Amino acid sequence: MTKKQKKYIKITISIIIILFIVLNAGIIVQSYSLTHFDENAKPIDPEYEPTFKETIGIALFGLDMPKPKARQYPNRHYETLYISAGENRKLEAWSIHTDSIKYGTVLCFHGYMDEKSSMLDRAYAFLDMGYDVLLIDFMGAGGSYGNQTTIGFLEAENVKAVHDYTVSALKEDKIIMAGFSMGAAAIMKAQADYDLLTQGLILEAPYSSFKNAVGNRIDDLSIPKWPAADLFTFWTGVINGFNAFKANPQDYAKKIYVPTLLMCGGKDQNIPTEETFHIFDQLAGSKKKLEIFPESTHQSYLIKYPKEWYAVTYKFLNELEQLDIYNE
Repeated sequence: MTKKQKKYIKITISIIIILFIVLNAGIIVQSYSLTHFDENAKPIDPEYEPTFKETIGIALFGLDMPKPKARQYPNRHYETLYISAGENRKLEAWSIHTDSIKYGTVLCFHGYMDEKSSMLDRAYAFLDMGYDVLLIDFMGAGGSYGNQTTIGFLEAENVKAVHDYTVSALKEDKIIMAGFSMGAAAIMKAQADYDLLTQGLILEAPYSSFKNAVGNRIDDLSIPKWPAADLFTFWTGVINGFNAFKANPQDYAKKIYVPTLLMCGGKDQNIPTEETFHIFDQLAGSKKKLEIFPESTHQSYLIKYPKEWYAVTYKFLNELEQLDIYNE
């Protein structure tokens, strides 16, 4: 090998190392900004399109993500509760009581970059079906503690805290847990880890694995999944103190035996239906139901399918009433 060839190889290796370092640095910045909200950041308009200069700034320093705040409030009488989630940590929740005969309590958990008011449409439906409702702000959202989100991993501890509060303080023994996207993933982890005293789960659009959730969003940005998805998964876990490669609802499903209603949108841009089918197949319990809403994207299914959502959910809850879940 000539000196010239050795020089070119050395330069090429140096460039690859520099690019790898720059790529990792950029992903570390993005991973942090996407999991840490800023109390003082301005709300992001859904139609917002950054200028070239702003795009460069976002690439270098990350996007200032505003902490999600309530966009609306219940149109029925409600009480604001503060639930302990550890030392000096409180979760804010809204408690709403049904006006009809009570069959139990539904705990509602919201999605990523959202807060408890996003679950109000489901809450009204549950109230009409005869269930009290608790709508909870996860850590980093609404009136709850902190500014961090782990997109479902540490939020599982919030789910357990709310469940335990419902049992001990509210004396409720008929509990349903309902969640959308991140909320569904957090419910699944909590149920798998702690085998909570729960009649059933209503899960909307949970991702199958953390890496897939990242990869699907990277696809939308026209960035190659490899190595970006692996690096995002790795650094998000490192920054937030957990192994994100093991944050997989498809694995949690193998430890979930309680009756489960699993839903997804046929046009969900973030959660392909094949991922939902895989989660459904992995659910360990025999009493499980899968519902696909063909034209729905990553959104509340009550927007396009209010009657269908109500019917399938009402049937699921009605069937739970006929079961002796805790003794089976």
